[in-house]
Amino acid sequence: MGLRRTVLPLATATVILAAMFVSLSSSATGAATSSSRVLASSAPANGVWPGVGKICEPGAGGASSVRGVGDKTINIAVFNDAANTIEPGLEAEFPQQAQAFADWCNASGGINGRKIVIDNRDAALFNAAQVTTQACQSDFMAVGGGMALDQPSVPVREKCGLGQISGYVVSDASELASDQVDPSGANTNTITSGWFGALAKAYPQAVKKAGMGGENNPSVLEPERKDEFGAEAQGWNVLDFQEPPISVTDWAPYIEEIQSKGVEALWPSLDDNIVPYFQAMTTAGYHPAFVILGVQFYNSTTTTGVADNPGLSPVYVETSWWPLEMASENPSTEQLVNVMHTYAKSDPVDFDDEEGAESWLLWAKSASACGADLTVSCVLSHSADTKNWDAGGIESPVAQLTMSNENPQPSPCFALLKAEPHKFVYDKAITRPTQSIWNCNPKNVSHLTSQQQASLAASS
Repeated sequence: MGLRRTVLPLATATVILAAMFVSLSSSATGAATSSSRVLASSAPANGVWPGVGKICEPGAGGASSVRGVGDKTINIAVFNDAANTIEPGLEAEFPQQAQAFADWCNASGGINGRKIVIDNRDAALFNAAQVTTQACQSDFMAVGGGMALDQPSVPVREKCGLGQISGYVVSDASELASDQVDPSGANTNTITSGWFGALAKAYPQAVKKAGMGGENNPSVLEPERKDEFGAEAQGWNVLDFQEPPISVTDWAPYIEEIQSKGVEALWPSLDDNIVPYFQAMTTAGYHPAFVILGVQFYNSTTTTGVADNPGLSPVYVETSWWPLEMASENPSTEQLVNVMHTYAKSDPVDFDDEEGAESWLLWAKSASACGADLTVSCVLSHSADTKNWDAGGIESPVAQLTMSNENPQPSPCFALLKAEPHKFVYDKAITRPTQSIWNCNPKNVSHLTSQQQASLAASS
């Protein structure tokens, strides 16, 4: 299972980038122009990241009494759930990307002369508190990771003062946690939902008969209910909200339910492999006007599912990260791809790597600014003071970062990708960009009412 990042949840399948094709939609029907550019095969170890600046360089290091900081090393925890047996490999990209970044940075001299040491903290879904306790023993901070069921980890991390630059957060408890900066500006009462509005303009009748849902776990249902409120604020009328268990072996009954209710605009009630869901739709002959998926479905499994189910309704994926198919048009994303190809050659590059990279770039930029006297408070202070953060272009811009417990505000920006057989295409016509490839209309942000907040609190 993967969790949406507004939360923006995650997925495990991959987009492999060796030679890349840039696909740009020129109309609502998905007509596209394509150009081919092969990305460089290596990344220079000069400590400079495009759009961010010099973040890694040699230095004296020095003795420190701070947990996890040595004369020549900095130990960093990377949380993930890769060892779980329900969705094996979940978030495995986080430690992979972290190690690749650390190798690149260390080759450039590290953080003022201290080399980054990655500690893989694998919660396997159900051990969030335990692995956080382990990190509290020896790690300086947690960077660029996430746990799907993160709620139990919060009090442990706060108690031991383990600072965090999160890869993603899920539960309200995690979004509001202290000693943390979330590069996306996640906020419990304010959500980005502009893609629902964009689709309402493109399919005005269909959104009057919408179906949504989320897996029946508190960490999952909180953000999914917020998505429902966000969709309604953008003109959707939700007829059906499903709450299936975390593991479903037969989607037919769920498809039958939404089909019987006449759902035409569909936000599926799962957060992992979409292929069995598509197969159930095909078997039932269910053809809504469109399907919209969260960014965790930005992977090759989704486009394979589209290819294997001819006649499927149009499928869109929302994203706040620069499309990997267009990496050659953004130097920071191109640098990420090259770093992964240089230091993690066996690991395919996907959206999770972008999500991890935005956190690592913010952390490295902030830690470098602290000099030899490296402390958690210094890193978090520099991170929270950052304006117009976009990781050099890897993510959509956030006007002002701040501590997670000090009312951060998310970016209003998004883009829509259309899933086609074996590829994604940026849909410019439906996105209606206002800034670069992004639609950054302030109205894309929805604010939860007091009644909605109360209903979420009552159900948690």
